[in-house]
Amino acid sequence: MEYIIGLLSFLGGMAAGYFVSYGKEKGKNRALKEDIENLEEQKQQVQVKYTKEIEELKKNNILNIELRKHKYQEKKDQFAKFFNLLDEFHAKSNEIFMERFGPIYSRFMQNYLVAHEPSQNEAIAEFNQNIMTLFNELNQEHLKLSTETNSIRLITSSVLDKLLDRLNAKVGEATNTAQEMLKMMASPEFWADQSILLPLQKDAQEQGREIVTIRDNIRKQMKIELDQI
Repeated sequence: MEYIIGLLSFLGGMAAGYFVSYGKEKGKNRALKEDIENLEEQKQQVQVKYTKEIEELKKNNILNIELRKHKYQEKKDQFAKFFNLLDEFHAKSNEIFMERFGPIYSRFMQNYLVAHEPSQNEAIAEFNQNIMTLFNELNQEHLKLSTETNSIRLITSSVLDKLLDRLNAKVGEATNTAQEMLKMMASPEFWADQSILLPLQKDAQEQGREIVTIRDNIRKQMKIELDQI
């Protein structure tokens, strides 16, 4: 009987130890499971956080690219408009001297050579009126170019500003020279000796070469500034 009681006590002790150990192990497993679940939750939170941050970065990057594209196109269009006006000014200058002045001058000389004084006075008045019309057209083209030059200064660098200053000054000089040539061609001194126009022609040619050089430098600088956007 004592043997049986001792055996039962032993088995009961083993069972109690087992259940205690089992309970402890189960507690460890539950804690481990909870730790894993916590880690998984933290992982999900981190993934959500970084996914949002990545999406925000992508969004900002797309907006930045679109902004740069818009800025590039806007600047390019203004630069193109400037060069179109510069070309128009050059074309107008050529039109005045190469196409329109010749017929005006020929008509004037034809009417002026008539020995009748009233007819000569009418020829001079008509010639002066035609020359003033050419002056006004040339000044209008210069004004348009100057206005556009001032407009693009809002988006240009200091380097380009200086080039535009040089161009504006040189175009102003060329316009004045052209007007002086037209005035001289309307003078009796020129009718007597056409060689007096040569110094002004030389100035006009030099000014034209300088304008071309400045224009090319402006085009190069504009390309640099567009590439920097």
